[in-house]
Amino acid sequence: MTRGDRILILVVACVTLLSIPLVSTASTALTGKADRAVVDAPGGRTTLDLSKDARYEIQGRQGVLHLSVVAGEVRAVDADCPDRVCVRSGAARPGRPIVCAPNGVSVSLSASSKDGVDAVSR
Repeated sequence: MTRGDRILILVVACVTLLSIPLVSTASTALTGKADRAVVDAPGGRTTLDLSKDARYEIQGRQGVLHLSVVAGEVRAVDADCPDRVCVRSGAARPGRPIVCAPNGVSVSLSASSKDGVDAVSR
């Protein structure tokens, strides 16, 4: 391996590591600021407004999932499931939903579309 190969590998590694924050926020950058949370549960789909602080009880397969919206963030605060991974997962972020698998509930963020167009292709 030559010195040039080592430099090339180092540059590629640095670019890759520096791009991680950009990729994780790309969905919010493309769609705008998330202003609602979409809750998919066995009972149907519900939309939560993130501009208003509130607490919600979502009925799942094995019990209730308690969600809290505070300062524009939604998080699971309590759940009737054995492992409670959803409670420890923190606030939902773009590309990183809250999932309570035993209850069959998922919470993902979404932005309101001003023009009703989700994507444009050529």
